[in-house]
Order: sequence, then structure tokens, then C-alpha cells
Amino acid sequence: MTDAALQPASLAVTPRTTLKRHPERGSHERALIDAILDEALLCHVAVNVDGAPRVLPTAHVRVGDHVYLHGARANRVLGALTSGAPACLTVTLLDGLVFARSAFSHSMNFRSAVLYGAASEVTDLEEKHAALCALVDHMAQGRSLEARAPNEDELRTTLVVKWPIVEGSAKLRSGPPLDREPDLERDCWAGVLAVRLQALAPEADPRLVPSRAPSPAVGARAALLSPFRLAPYERVHEREPEVCVSCDPGRVDFAFVHRFLAEESYWARGVDAQLQARSMQQSLGFGLYRGAEQIGFARVVTDFGRFAYLGDVFVAEGERGRGLGTWLVQCVLEHPALAGIERWLLGTAEAHGLYERFGFVTAPAQHYMVRRAEKAGA
Repeated sequence: MTDAALQPASLAVTPRTTLKRHPERGSHERALIDAILDEALLCHVAVNVDGAPRVLPTAHVRVGDHVYLHGARANRVLGALTSGAPACLTVTLLDGLVFARSAFSHSMNFRSAVLYGAASEVTDLEEKHAALCALVDHMAQGRSLEARAPNEDELRTTLVVKWPIVEGSAKLRSGPPLDREPDLERDCWAGVLAVRLQALAPEADPRLVPSRAPSPAVGARAALLSPFRLAPYERVHEREPEVCVSCDPGRVDFAFVHRFLAEESYWARGVDAQLQARSMQQSLGFGLYRGAEQIGFARVVTDFGRFAYLGDVFVAEGERGRGLGTWLVQCVLEHPALAGIERWLLGTAEAHGLYERFGFVTAPAQHYMVRRAEKAGA
């Protein structure tokens, strides 16, 4: 692997990578190309197989100056790559749908990278093992340490191909529609509908132990693809600077949160780990920390407009009586994405005084209805 310090800042421009259509959107900067390759989870590889063009969608990972691919030894596209046939690899990240006032000016905001070259088979077992672990970690960082490593038979039957990053370019579009001047007066909405890859709640294997929650690696990947991936939010306590509130889902100690809710809370006692994990994945979470240790939690379910529900608020027993619960609620209500919420709702049996400080009042019983799912065996 090439040392990053020796890596050229840009790839050399070649006839194949000279951008002719909208050259202002193109780039040969290596850092940009690497960033696109690293963010994408899927690439497409094109090569001639038996005289006919073939395109293969497949997983990839960049390690240093190479992109690694893998598949069965019988895979004809990968087999053609290992023969040294000229090939093309591309990845595309879709960032938005661009709606213009004219059909002609509709477009998409995107980031893409295209590589040209000839790939080769990885035969060194150590490099092959490292590449397969990197492919797993590209799905979720750290996953290769959680799952069983490939054995000798799996290494033997898997074809690993490496593609040198020596010829290629990036292209991207961003911003609003580029309508022509005469169309600007048309009474037609125009703008950008931003899009992104989003993870739904993890679905456990039916054969998994019921109490097993998503692993740290899977949880962190889910958090990165969460619908609540907002701007970073962190508040430091004025009197205790070692205490902070953070919405970084990667910091949450799920075992700590689930243990408290399942064993100590009155509102979620006995809650299943998978159910709690799913609930947290679909919520905006607020962790309360003293240094690196989590000491409290709260989560919000919201439409970010008219309604928000505040739930699972708690502070660890040894940290109570210091005003941290009140401060945690204050931090939640002052989150920039929640500050304009019209109506908040919560349920409490013993903390009415705390919430009244923030304007909560006991709701008229006749205004609200509750439906609870019947539990098996009830």
C-alpha cells in the first residue's frame, strides 16, 4: 500500500478521463475520488466477457491505492478482470432530485467517480484475508472483529480482485435548477428534493437469541444512516465541564440504557432488547455523559414540525440530586431542530414538578385517548 504522504494530489489527466460535457463539474483530485469511493457501498464494474459487454453491481472497498472486489471463482466478470482485460469501475452517490420549471432543465445532484484500468487477482493469503475483512468493515466499521474470520476453505473458494487507482476522475453536481431566463416567470414550483441512503430498524435473524441487541458495529452503521442524522449537537454543563449532553448515536451505551429501562424503570420494565433497539433507532436520542461514561438518557419521537413525544428520560441513581435531570430536559427542549415544536407530550407518574418548570401541564383527560397493544398471555 502506498503511503498517503507519497500519494499524488491528483490523478493524471488522460484522453479517457478528459471531461467534455460540463467539465466545470469534474475533478481529478485524489482526495475527492477517495471520499466518493469510501462513502459508496456499491460499485458497478464493466468489462467484455466472451465478446459482449457485461456490467456487474458488487460490493467494494478502497484500501490505500487499490479498490478490492470479491466473489465466487465461477464469477465470469471477475474472471475476465483477472485476465487483465480493460475495464471500467464506477460509483454514484445520489444527493438530490432537481425539479426545474421546464422538463428540459430537470436534473439530479450527485457525486460520482469513474476508474479505468486492469485488475489482478490477489493470491497472497495475508493480503486476501485483510481485503475480505476490509470489505466487511466497509459495511460496518469493526464488524470483522465481531464475526468469525474466513477459514482456509472460504479463502480458497473466494476470488479477490484488486484494482489500482491510477486513472480516473470524479464528477458532481450540486445546487438549484438552472432554468433559462424565460422560464423563471412560470408558475411552477422549482427546487431540490434532497435524498440520502437511510437505514430502517435492524431486523434480527429469527434464529437469534431474543435478548441479543444489535452489535456495536451494526448499531454505529445504523446510526450513520439514521433518519435523525442532524447537525451535531452537544452541550457542556456550565458548572461541571466534565458533564455533557450529546446526540451522537455512536456514543450511546446501549447495554446501560436497556439495563436501566428493563430493570429499574417503572414505565418500560422488562422491555425486550430488540424492541428497545428498534425504538431508539427511530428516535432522536440524547445521551448524558460524565467524561466517557454514560449517566443518563432521553429520546424524542417527532415529526420536527407540530408534535414531539419525550420519553425514556432518566439519570443514573448515583448522579441524581445534582440537577442533571432538569438540565438534560432543558438541553432536549433547546435542540435547534426541536425549538419550534408546537405540541409536546410525555407521560410521568412522579416527575410532574420537573416538567412543570418547562411549561408542561397535566393534560385534560378527555382530550387524549390511549390504545395499548394486548400482550400475549394477558
